Parts: sequence; C-alpha cells; structure tokens
Amino acid sequence: MAFGLTINFICFFWIKKHCAAPFAKRFFLGFLGFLGLLGFLTVAYGSFIEPQIITITQHSITLPATNELRIVVLSDFHVGPYKDAAFVRRVVQRVNMLYPDLILLTGDFIYGKTSQTSDLLPLGDLRASLGIFAVTGNHDAGQSLSFLRQPIKNEDRRAEIMDMFEGMDIPVLHNEHRIVTLPNGSLAIAGITDLWTGEADIERALNGIEPTTPTILLSHNPDVVLHEESHTADLIVSGHAHGGQIRLPFQKMFSIDTKLTKTLQLAITRGVGESLARARLFAWPEILVLDVNSM
Repeated sequence: MAFGLTINFICFFWIKKHCAAPFAKRFFLGFLGFLGLLGFLTVAYGSFIEPQIITITQHSITLPATNELRIVVLSDFHVGPYKDAAFVRRVVQRVNMLYPDLILLTGDFIYGKTSQTSDLLPLGDLRASLGIFAVTGNHDAGQSLSFLRQPIKNEDRRAEIMDMFEGMDIPVLHNEHRIVTLPNGSLAIAGITDLWTGEADIERALNGIEPTTPTILLSHNPDVVLHEESHTADLIVSGHAHGGQIRLPFQKMFSIDTKLTKTLQLAITRGVGESLARARLFAWPEILVLDVNSM
C-alpha cells in the first residue's frame, strides 16, 4: 500500500507539472485518486474484514462400506498475532451447529514462537459423536518459510500441543491410525507427521489396516499424494495451502478432487488462519464439511 501511494504521489506531481490541458489533468488526477482509494479499500478489506468471515463449504463424497457420515475438517488456525481465542471460539460454535459425526484437525495450530497455545483451549468444546482426530503441521514443528521463500526454524512446540489436546481427549496421530466403530462396520483414521519434518512415515501409519476397511489419511501437507504409499487410502484430508490466501477473483477455488485415482479422493481446506501476511483476499476462512455417502 505504501508503494502504491508513493507511485500515486509521483504521478500526481508529474501530471501537475507537465499536463497543461485542464480536462486531461482533472481526468488523470481523478483516475489516480480512484486507484488510490481502490487500493486502500482492498488492503483494508483483505486485512481486517475477510479474515474474520468464516464460511462453510459442503461437499458430498462416497466412501466404500460406510454409513452416512458428516465430517468437518478444520485447519491452519495459526493462533498468534492474527488469530486468538475469541476467533477460535467462533469457529467452534459454528462447527457444533453442524452436528458432525467426525471432526478432523489437520495442523498448523500455532503461528510461531510467540503464539499462546492457551488460545486453542476453545477447541476442547468441539463435539462430534464419533470423535475428533488431529495431526500437526509445519508451523507446529517450528518450520516455515519467509516472504523470500527462505527456511525459518523456530522452536518445535508439538509436544506442548499434544499435551494440551490429550487433556481435551483429542488424539494427535503421529504416523499411526485409530479404528472408529460404526453401526455397520468400521472406519480407519490414519495420520502422519508433517512432511517438512522428515519424520513422516506413511507406511507405518497405514500398516495393519484391513484392505476392506475404508481409510481416511490426515496429512497437513497435500503433497502426500505424491507418495504412492498414500494411495491405499480412500480419502486424504489436508490443509496447509490456505487456498492461496491472496487470490484473484476469477481463479478457481479448489477444495476437493474426487478423481485423483480410481478410488482415492483428496480434500484440501483453506483453513481459518493466516501466515506471513495478515490478509486474505478471495480465500475466505473455511469450515469444510464432507457429507459421506456409502458406495
């Protein structure tokens, strides 16, 4: 915004000095004023309004041999300088009104070393009839990138987050899986450590799951689909990308691919928080709802 205002001022004085025709001068000055106002309003909206607009996106998917289920996916809270307990509480209230059967949390709960994990306490009020499951993300492990795409290493706070979630009865899956009992069968929920840590072990997470058991794999980073071992899952659920966070309005909004392979589906939520810039533009905070139908 400061750069844009500087350019506007330069153009203003150039036009004032070199443009003799009154109409042309008024036109260009008016046009510059319009651009300046548009830029200011866009930055103000993206910084202070859109990041507070919590949207709900619903998709219907199919999983083999399962009951009808409602799954809610949440990701990328990034509590810290931009998001606090009050915002997390708003998200929780919206989720509970959806009456989910399962809630899946796909990591990046904190922003960085100054984040207060106490801002995550409202997550203890989440309610789901079949349980809540989580994995951690790269920010939780203290790994991120700068604006210039340079690696940033902070304190690894995964143990702190896991201890807090244990007190909330929310298991954090570390290259492991849990079996959820359904009225007419079972469902495997597997989760891996974030790919950036170098500790992810997809085979270990999926090992021991019966081939006939429908499987959901939680991975903070959707790049897990590039690993062939993940293709034995029926559904991969991820976050990390923030939907681009700052987008052009005509770009397609991606959230689910139901034809990744013959059976594998990928769901990526935009998440609810921000990193680097405190802004979102045409990438609203998202609660992702997956309504599951049996095949």
